[in-house]
Amino acid sequence: MAQQSKINGGDNNNMEENLITVFTTANWILVFLGVYMAVIVALGLIYAKKINDCEDLAVAGRQLSFWFMVPSIIATWICAGAMMGAAGYAYLFGMQGVIWDPWAPALGMVLIAIFFAYRMRKGRYITLTDFFNSRYNKRVGLLYTIIQILSAMAWQAGQLVALGIIVSLTTGFPLSWAVMIATVVIIIITTCGGLWALSRVDAIGFVLIVVGLLILFPTVMREAGGMSHFFATAQNMYELPTWAMTPVAGDQGYLWYTGIFAILLYISAWASLSLGDVSSQVLMQRALAAKDEKTAVYSFFTSGVLYLLIGLMPVMIGIAVFTMGLETTDAQAEYVLPWAAYTYLPDWAGVLFIVTIAAAIVSTAGNNSLVISTLIGHNLYRNFRPNATNKETLRATRIAIIAATLLAMIIALWFEMVYKLIVFSGGIQLTTIFAAYAVGYFWKKANSTGAVASVISGAIVWLSAHYYLQNVQQIYPVDAIFMALVPGTIVSIVTLVVVSLLTQKQDPAKPILSYDGQDMSNTPKFFWSKQA
Repeated sequence: MAQQSKINGGDNNNMEENLITVFTTANWILVFLGVYMAVIVALGLIYAKKINDCEDLAVAGRQLSFWFMVPSIIATWICAGAMMGAAGYAYLFGMQGVIWDPWAPALGMVLIAIFFAYRMRKGRYITLTDFFNSRYNKRVGLLYTIIQILSAMAWQAGQLVALGIIVSLTTGFPLSWAVMIATVVIIIITTCGGLWALSRVDAIGFVLIVVGLLILFPTVMREAGGMSHFFATAQNMYELPTWAMTPVAGDQGYLWYTGIFAILLYISAWASLSLGDVSSQVLMQRALAAKDEKTAVYSFFTSGVLYLLIGLMPVMIGIAVFTMGLETTDAQAEYVLPWAAYTYLPDWAGVLFIVTIAAAIVSTAGNNSLVISTLIGHNLYRNFRPNATNKETLRATRIAIIAATLLAMIIALWFEMVYKLIVFSGGIQLTTIFAAYAVGYFWKKANSTGAVASVISGAIVWLSAHYYLQNVQQIYPVDAIFMALVPGTIVSIVTLVVVSLLTQKQDPAKPILSYDGQDMSNTPKFFWSKQA
């Protein structure tokens, strides 16, 4: 089928016009999206019978096998940012633009497998707040909970924005309606089936993602003249070296920043979604739900490798689309992936790919809803009602699912930049809570006074550095946010160490305790240590 006939009007070389039109397969998209939504709602209702307490809802009774863990980890993370956003940033900047995603998250998953998954699963925590409560005190746990909720809310809103864009772009369905319908579906499946149902939804989404990309990727490469020709001719909108993954000599630097600004932005690109997310509840919830420690470790390592391989396909599609001459604006670059699907694929395959993107988004959004509500119901609620029964905690968590998802929907209707909104969620954690988590995990002298001081100092330096970079150095606001993460994180780590050493007498460091209160000081930090 000719490319022109697949879109209602517009010049095929001008995506700015094409993207605001309704594709000819709009009705089929709505039909299959409706079927998909009905299936996952049914899964939520089916698995509702397995939910007897908050532990069942949040970590699926700790019974997830490797074959459900890997799809769940990948489908949770390979969201709108990794697919739509990464394709758009590759279109604009080439490989330099996608260090944030997929490279950094893949690194983060491997780091979790190596350093954190074993002992976290061994501790039988329900949330990482439980770890902070036992390692420090409830004040530090409360700080972590608040930061995680803010981070997950930003990520959640980014997913709903992306889903609204996809449905609106391809069907003409009003964006606000698409966001609201998705919100209702997410509330139903998460409230009813929790992680039991979401892990099954993740498996469906994972299969759809792999199948969709394996159809689209070779098709686009063929249109680009084959892999050899593509690699030889690849270009990007901002005329950076397409395959460069480090700052380059001259005024191009890193994303056209040079000197210290290039270094700061480059470090933050790698760190925000790798180091920043090793303490992410949405990721670690999978480790805590694994059926045993071995499954947790192997699942995260496998997921990191697969995530990178899968995530690079949208990246190369974005570069190929620009190389073939498609013109668009910065604001619409995030739309190149669905555009490519409808331009180069047969109608049936284009419909499948749109449903694939929607499935990835719904999966991630559902998991974020569960994370936010678990932190609220299991941790915050119990701070105010420490004697709450399991049924009361479960009810509070389910109420939190509804409230948090509705709030994320409201936020989503106000934002449009999917990629940066999602990446920003990792940055919040890096400069505030990362030091207390990672240093506290490995250094026995870390105490609660040092942890609180590190969170506060990191946040203050981050905000101050951002103000200086944006208003004095005239750095683009979003880039200034990420550059400021580096000094904020360094200060946070140094503060934790110094303050902990200075306050050992008045605030002795506590050992790491399991969720059941068992001392884990002699528990090996790494899976292979257990085998020695």
